[in-house]
Amino acid sequence: MSKPLTKEQIQIKKCRRLKDKNLRQLLLYRFLNHYGYDKGEITAKAIIDDILKLIDDYFLVSTIDDDLHHLHYGQIVWMAVPVDEFPQRAKPIAATRMKPVILSFITDDDIAHIAHGFDSVSLRKKRLVRWADEAFDQGALLTQLDLAMLLGVCDATISKYANEIQKKGKLLPTRGNIHDLSGAITHKREIITLYLEGYLTPDIALKTNHSKEAVDRYIADYHRVETLWKHAISDLDEVSRLTRLSKKVAQQYIDLLPDKLKKSISKNGKEKTQVDKSLKEHFILLSGETEASSAEVQLAEG
Repeated sequence: MSKPLTKEQIQIKKCRRLKDKNLRQLLLYRFLNHYGYDKGEITAKAIIDDILKLIDDYFLVSTIDDDLHHLHYGQIVWMAVPVDEFPQRAKPIAATRMKPVILSFITDDDIAHIAHGFDSVSLRKKRLVRWADEAFDQGALLTQLDLAMLLGVCDATISKYANEIQKKGKLLPTRGNIHDLSGAITHKREIITLYLEGYLTPDIALKTNHSKEAVDRYIADYHRVETLWKHAISDLDEVSRLTRLSKKVAQQYIDLLPDKLKKSISKNGKEKTQVDKSLKEHFILLSGETEASSAEVQLAEG
């Protein structure tokens, strides 16, 4: 009677079974069992590797933005919203420009993940991060609903995973984060914190997976809110009106203000009831501008 396999041996056996489910193995089976080939397995494998290389070099299955891409084993094509396709009020997804991206649905790393036990949560998180990054690298953004469909879970589960990932310092380049749709302030907090620490726009953009223009826009919005508070204008309705930010977004920026500034306003208790006309006109003008000030010019104030 054979000795029973250990748990590790069972997992390695499962891993080997999954790895053998590929085009190379299918061709080898057909060589040895259907084509009457009698030169042996080693020679057959060498021929198959050469055939697969020819397919990889010359058989192009998709053309995306005039750039030729190969669709490899384990990859899929998914439709996503381009990074520069910004949302508009009441604009449905049917009226939104899309572009195809290639995602690595299954990788050797995924298969190797089960060799030491199948931890479904960590595997899901790893795939979630990979897909979001792959789409972003191709100039597009996945939504949490996209990720839910790809993983086969509900979007509430994706939201939970995303929050857990981002708490560890990894900002996911999803559409909700990059296009400011999610209502979360994770990206705002990270961008403003880096700015106040002295980082420049290009560095902040690189660290947070945002465009330079988006980084400058967040910084400009923050400065408008900060300046109003420095002039003792802290009423949320007034801040929202003057900056032309929604109350929800204005409050997010208020939450990011230094405690020293917020405490000084609370302590003095001298909030203005009338806004200086020139200051009001200045802020209305600023809020209508499309070009934001650059983070390359650092705050002169300490």
